[in-house]
Amino acid sequence: MHVRLAQPSDAATVADILSAAAEKLRSRGEELWTAAEVSELAIAPHIRDGLYHLGLDADQAFGVFRYQLADPAFWPEIPEGTSAYLHKLAIIPSRQGAGLAHGLLRHAVALTRQRRLRFLRLDCMGARPKLRAVYETFGFRHHSQVQLGNTLFERFELDVDSP
Repeated sequence: MHVRLAQPSDAATVADILSAAAEKLRSRGEELWTAAEVSELAIAPHIRDGLYHLGLDADQAFGVFRYQLADPAFWPEIPEGTSAYLHKLAIIPSRQGAGLAHGLLRHAVALTRQRRLRFLRLDCMGARPKLRAVYETFGFRHHSQVQLGNTLFERFELDVDSP
C-alpha cells in the first residue's frame, strides 16, 4: 500500500471512490455526501490545489482523503499553523473493513508531522458509530460537537506528538 498526492488526471478515480462510498451509505439510509458534492466537477479544483491524496494497493486505487491546513467552518477557534484537517476519508466498498482507513490515517499523520503541526483534526456527522470507532481505535479523541445548519457534527483530534 502507498499513498500519493492525487493529480488532475486522477479526478475521475477520486470521484468514483467518493461516489461509491456515498452510495453505499445512502443505500443503508445514511446520507453523507450528495452526488454533486463528490462529483468530478466538485472535487477537481481541490485536486488542482493539492488537497486530495489517493491510496493505492498494487496500483489499484482503494481510498482517498482531503488534507487541509485550515478549516474555519468546522474549527473556527483553532489558531492557524497548529493543525491539519482531514475530510472526505473514503474506502471503496469492496475493500472496507480491511484496515485500509488506518493506513490512510497513518499517512495523514506523517504529513502533519512533516509540517511540524501538533494536531490532526477531523469531524463526522453525529450518530455514525462505525466511523467513530475507526477514528477512536486509531487514537483520535473526541474533542467536541459543532452544529452547522441543521446538522450536528462530532469533532475529533489526534496529538501527533503523543506516543
